[in-house]
Amino acid sequence: MADAESEKEKAATYLSKVGQDSGSAMAADLEENKRSREETAEEDQKTQPSILPTSGKVKGATMDVAGGSGAASAGHERRSESRSNGAAAGKGNRGGDQTPQSSSGQQQLQFPNHKILPQHVTITAQQLLPTSVLRNLYDKLYEKRKAAALEVEQIVKSLAGAGDLNRVHALLSLLVRDYALSPLSNHRKGGLIGLAAATVGLVGNFVVFLPLIVPPVLRSFDDTDSRVRYYACEALYNMAKVARDDFVPFFNDVFDALCKLSADVDPNVQNAAHLLDKLIKDIVSESPHFDLIEFIALLRQRLQVRNPYVRQFLVSWIAVLDSVPDIDMLEHLPEFMEGLLSMLSDPNRDIRQQADAALGEFLGEIKHIQRTADTEGEIVVPFDVEKVVWVLVERAQHSDEFTQLTALAWLHDFVGLFGNQLVAHFDHFLDAVLPCLSHPNQRMSQVAEGTNRTLLSLDTKAETFDVVATIRVIKRHLEVCTRRAPSEAEASTTGRSQRSGTPHSDYSDHSQEGSPREQQGSLERTWLEALRWLSVLLDRNKNEVLSVLDDLLPLLFEATADGSEEVVLKALEVEASIAKGTSEFQRLVAALLDRFRGERGSELLRQRGSLVIRRLCALLGASKVFITVSTLLVREQDLPFASTMVQALNLILLTAPELKQPRDCLKGVYDLVRPSDGNSKSTSSEGHDQGQRDDPVELFESLYRSFSHSCCAVLSLCIHAGAYAHACEVLDCLGTKLEVTSNQLLELDRLVQLLESPMFVGTRMRLLDPAKHPALCKCLYGVLTLLPQAKAFQTLNGRLASIPSDVLARLNELMHPASAKKHRDRSLTRSKDTGGDRESGIHFDRLLHVFLTCQQKHVKLHSTQAWE
Repeated sequence: MADAESEKEKAATYLSKVGQDSGSAMAADLEENKRSREETAEEDQKTQPSILPTSGKVKGATMDVAGGSGAASAGHERRSESRSNGAAAGKGNRGGDQTPQSSSGQQQLQFPNHKILPQHVTITAQQLLPTSVLRNLYDKLYEKRKAAALEVEQIVKSLAGAGDLNRVHALLSLLVRDYALSPLSNHRKGGLIGLAAATVGLVGNFVVFLPLIVPPVLRSFDDTDSRVRYYACEALYNMAKVARDDFVPFFNDVFDALCKLSADVDPNVQNAAHLLDKLIKDIVSESPHFDLIEFIALLRQRLQVRNPYVRQFLVSWIAVLDSVPDIDMLEHLPEFMEGLLSMLSDPNRDIRQQADAALGEFLGEIKHIQRTADTEGEIVVPFDVEKVVWVLVERAQHSDEFTQLTALAWLHDFVGLFGNQLVAHFDHFLDAVLPCLSHPNQRMSQVAEGTNRTLLSLDTKAETFDVVATIRVIKRHLEVCTRRAPSEAEASTTGRSQRSGTPHSDYSDHSQEGSPREQQGSLERTWLEALRWLSVLLDRNKNEVLSVLDDLLPLLFEATADGSEEVVLKALEVEASIAKGTSEFQRLVAALLDRFRGERGSELLRQRGSLVIRRLCALLGASKVFITVSTLLVREQDLPFASTMVQALNLILLTAPELKQPRDCLKGVYDLVRPSDGNSKSTSSEGHDQGQRDDPVELFESLYRSFSHSCCAVLSLCIHAGAYAHACEVLDCLGTKLEVTSNQLLELDRLVQLLESPMFVGTRMRLLDPAKHPALCKCLYGVLTLLPQAKAFQTLNGRLASIPSDVLARLNELMHPASAKKHRDRSLTRSKDTGGDRESGIHFDRLLHVFLTCQQKHVKLHSTQAWE
C-alpha cells in the first residue's frame, strides 16, 4: 500500500507540472498544428528506421528481425498418436469457450468508436502529454517521433502503475482519434508509433484496451502511404508480442490483413508483414483458444486468389497448422484440397513445390492412419472421402500435367489404401483413369495403368457398386474415342502436306503427323480399356449391360470400323460376349450386316470384313455364324449388297483357317451324292468325322440359298462339297436359261483363281481319275466354255490339259446320258430306301430353282440399270 501511494503521489506531481506547462504553450501548439497541416514536403529519405525500441525494463516486446516462427513441427506419428489417445474430441475447434472474436471478411473494418474519448474530455487528455510530445508525434523526422513515443510509453506506464485506467483510456483515445485516424500521413505515423509505445507501457493492463487500439491499426494496413502500412505492422507486432494469447480473438481480422500485405508492392512492408506473420503463427500454435473452423472458412475464400505472394502465405499457414499436434487439419482437407491442387499449375516453381509438399504431408498422414488401422483396428478417416474424390476426379482431367499427375497419384493411393470401401465411387475413379491411359506423358500413363489394374480387383458385385453409372462412364469415353478416330485418320492424310505450317499446340491435336496407327494410338489405350471394362461388366453384371444394348452396339461397331486392329479384336470379343444368348446373337448379326451397307460399309467390308467375320466365327462358332448370316441374306431385298456379301463370305469360307470346321463338314455332301468306295472314303471321311456335330445337308442348303446371289459362290460351294453333277446343271442354266452378264463372267474369272488356290488341291487331284469323277471334268469344261479367251481361260485350259490323254479318249463315253441316268436312278433308289429322310439326300431340284429365280432377279436388275 505504501508503494502504491508513493506511485500515485509521483504521478500527481508529474501531471501537475504537465498541466502548468500545457496552458502556456496552448497557443503555440495550435499554431504549430496549423503549420504542420499545411506542410506537404516529403519525409527525408534516411535509412529505413529500425523497429521501435522500448525501455530496458520490457525486453523482447519489439519486432525481432532474427525471430522466427516457433510453430511445432511434430510428424505424422505425433498427430496420429494424439488421434488414437482420444485427443481429437475437441481439436478441430480449439477454444469453443473463448471470448467473442472480432468479425472477419468485412469490407470496412469496424471498431468501438464509442470507447474513444468524447470531445468535451479532450482537453483533459491533452493535459496528459506535454506540448512537445504532441508536436513531435507528427514531426516529419522519425527520430523526433521516436523520442515522443518513448515519452508516451513512460506516461502510460506511470498511469497504469498508479491504477488510473481512465486517464490511460483518455490518452489512447486521443492517439486514436487525432493521430491514427488523422487525414495527415505524419499524424497517422505518429499515432501508430504512439499506440505501439503505449502498449508496451501498459504491461499487464493491456487486455481491456485491445478493442480500442487494434482496429485502427488494422485499418492502417489499407493506407495508401507505404510508411503508414509499415508502422502499422510495427505497432501490431508490439501489441501481439505483449498480448500473446489474448490477441487470438483478433486473429481472423489480422490474418485477412496479413493476406493482403503479403502481396504489398513495397518490399519493406512485405518484410515487416512477414515478421508479424511469424509471430502470429507462434501465438496460434501455442494458444488453446484458436478457432480452426472459422479459420478454415477464411482460408477457403482466400485460396481463390491467384497472387503468388498470397498463395505462398496461405500454403505456409496450412503447413504450420498441420505441424501442430493439437490441430487436425486433415479433418478439413476437403475444404482446401481444391485450392492446394490449383496451386500446382502456378507459373511460380516455388509455389508448385510448396503446394506439392503440403499435399504430400497430408497423403502421408492418410497412409499412416491406414497402417494404424491395419495393426490396431479400424480407424475412420477423419474427412469426407467422397468430397475429396470429386475434387481429385475433376483435377485428374486438368490441362496442367503436374496437377493431373498429382490428382491421379492420389486416386491410385486411395484405391490401394481403402480398396472395396471406395466401390461406391467406382464410376468416378474410372472416369478419371480412362483418359489418362492414353496420355503422352509416360509417367501419367503408368500411374493410370496401375490404378486401372487395382480397380479390376475391386468387388463390382457389391451392393454399393453403381453399375448404371459405371456403364454411363464407359459409354461416354467410347463416344469420345469414336469421335476422335475419324478426325485423326483424316489428319494423318493431310498432316504431311501441311508440315510447313505452324505446329498445333492443343493437346487434342498433339500428333498431326505420323502414320494412321500412330494417330489412332493417341486414344488407343483408353479405347481398349473401356472395351475391356465393358467385357468385365458383361461377365459380372450382364443384365444391366444388356439393358442399354441399343446404345452400346453402335459404339462397338464404330470401334470395329475405326479402331486399330487391337481395338477391333477387343470390340469383337465384347460383341461375342453379348451374342452368347440366342436373341442377342440374331440381333448382333443383323446389326453387323447393316454396318456393311452403303459406301462406308463397302469400304469397311473391303478393309476389315474378313477380320470381323473370321473373329466372330472363332468366338461364336463358324457354322452358327454362317447359317445365321445366310438366313438373313436370303430375305435381303438389296440385291447388289447381297451379292457383294455372298462373294465375301464365299472367299472367307474357302480360305480362312477359322472356317476349317464347316469346310470339313461340307465334304460330307460328297458321300451323300455318290456311293462311297474305299478310295473315295479316304478323301472325305476324315473331314466328315471332324464336322460330325453339324449336319452337312443343313449347312449346304442354308449356304446354297444365300450363295445363289453369286454364280461363282454357288459353283465353288458345289465343287468343294463334291456335288459335281449339280454344278453341271448350274452351268447349263447359265448357258441356256439365263443371259450371261459381264458381272457373271467376272465371277467365273474369280472361280478359276479359286480353283488354283491351295484349298482345291483335293479337287484337282481327282482330275487324275476322270473315270470316277466325270461330272467334275464336265463341270470344268463347262466353265471353260463360258469363259472368254482371256487369262482365266488359258489358266483353266492348261489345267485340263494335264488330264491323262488315254482317259480323255473315253471321256465322252463316261459322260454318256445313260451313265448319268443310271447315277440319278441310284441316288433316287437310295433316297427311297431311306424313306426320303432329310438327312440322306439333298433336294437339288429345289435348290436349282432357288438359284435360277435369284439370278433372274439379278439379270433383270442389271438390264434395268443398263437402260438407265
